[in-house]
Amino acid sequence: RSVKDQRIDRAVGVGKKIVGAFGHSWKRQRALQAAQKELGPPEHKLITECCTRWGSKQRMIQRLLEQEKAITQVLAADKTTRHLMLTWQDIQVLDSVSAALSPLLEFTDAFSAEEYVTISCVKPVLQMFNNDLLKVKESDTPLTKDIKTAILDYMNRSYKDSVTERLINMASLLDPRFRTEYFSESESEAIKVQVMSELEHLVSHQGSTATGVSETLPTSAGDQTSQGAAKKPKKESRELFEGTC
Repeated sequence: RSVKDQRIDRAVGVGKKIVGAFGHSWKRQRALQAAQKELGPPEHKLITECCTRWGSKQRMIQRLLEQEKAITQVLAADKTTRHLMLTWQDIQVLDSVSAALSPLLEFTDAFSAEEYVTISCVKPVLQMFNNDLLKVKESDTPLTKDIKTAILDYMNRSYKDSVTERLINMASLLDPRFRTEYFSESESEAIKVQVMSELEHLVSHQGSTATGVSETLPTSAGDQTSQGAAKKPKKESRELFEGTC
């Protein structure tokens, strides 16, 4: 989403059409299996991108690159599908995209979890992205460099808001796996002050709530009797009309 490039749009678009062409034809699937046995790549099925599944586009690209020779052999044998063959430019683009996105697959799987909290991991993961996984290398193609830079800019911008940054910093500090590992000494002290302030506010709020509740409860049986005598019970609707007929 953070990268807009016509070359990527075209190559990924062709890849989707290729996956669709094989997915809707059992004959092409059988021909692909035969080509795999002949040419030697793993006998894997092609993967469809799903917009609601994190990392599915990257998995589709990886599988297309893995099966590129077998796919080309099958498509070239049928004049109705030859136009779907990936050009060398498309392959270069997909290679560049895969080189940039492959390191992120493991993290997208972890961060898409629904059964446990991952906010405390945001700070460590961002630092890992900036210092290692998405750090531009000399061996990267220009497109790979552009993709890495765009992703980093987008992610750093997304978590730069002061409120968001404060929240993820406190979460990381409270996580026993991280504590102060990803903060400087001055940052750690400042975050500790923020955490203590939040705890004091929480304790104060809970104390005032408990006091308010206790004041509304009767303190003895006598109090209950006097309150009951002072206040008449409300009548039900049917009682309002008794004796009028």
